[in-house]
Amino acid sequence: MAQNTFETLVEHFGFAPISAIDDVINSVNELLYTAIMGLEQFVLSELKSSEEVDQGIHQVETLLESLVDRHFDMFEIYALRNIFTIPDKLEIVLPHREGMDLTSDQTKEECVDQELDTMRKKVLAVKAMNYKLKEEISRTDKCVKKLERWKERLSFLLTTDKHYNVSPVIDTVRLVTDQLLAIKRTTSSLQSQVDDEKLKQFAIICDERESFVSTMVLRQTEQMKMQQHEQ
Repeated sequence: MAQNTFETLVEHFGFAPISAIDDVINSVNELLYTAIMGLEQFVLSELKSSEEVDQGIHQVETLLESLVDRHFDMFEIYALRNIFTIPDKLEIVLPHREGMDLTSDQTKEECVDQELDTMRKKVLAVKAMNYKLKEEISRTDKCVKKLERWKERLSFLLTTDKHYNVSPVIDTVRLVTDQLLAIKRTTSSLQSQVDDEKLKQFAIICDERESFVSTMVLRQTEQMKMQQHEQ
């Protein structure tokens, strides 16, 4: 069977011709084994089981299998040559191919190649996106697990106010936050009001006072040492 004929038949029937022939042969073999089992049961019911009976049944089975194989091998050859075939000079156009231009040239092949390249790139892009999404899902799951652990650790805060009869923790946190913001605003206001030059002058005065005190302490220490030495 020519390759084009085989492809046309497969496309038309939806299955390979040899598979249909195999189904027929398998069905015949099943009928054969069913008949042999019936024959064996009949013989054993009429005659007691013995070596001769078993050998005779086996010979009948072998003979029938040989006959089926030989005749259905001929059937397979006949079917492929005369049934599942298309004459060489007969042009057949399948219904779904009517009106289609199946000729091929360099331009069409290049267009097809470009489309294939485009589809490959799209497939790769989708795979890359799926990979990134899986990574993001994994990171999100880890974050959710961490948040759940912290939620378990801090769950006692939700019941502290009830156990110790204090203000709700949320209200306390809000109050502390407001106070901190107020302190920050006050500090910023004071910093903007103080002149940098005044701060420098104050620092100089502090340094002078510190130097004066250090000098006086040093003098007093020297005098005490001299008095002790004279004594």
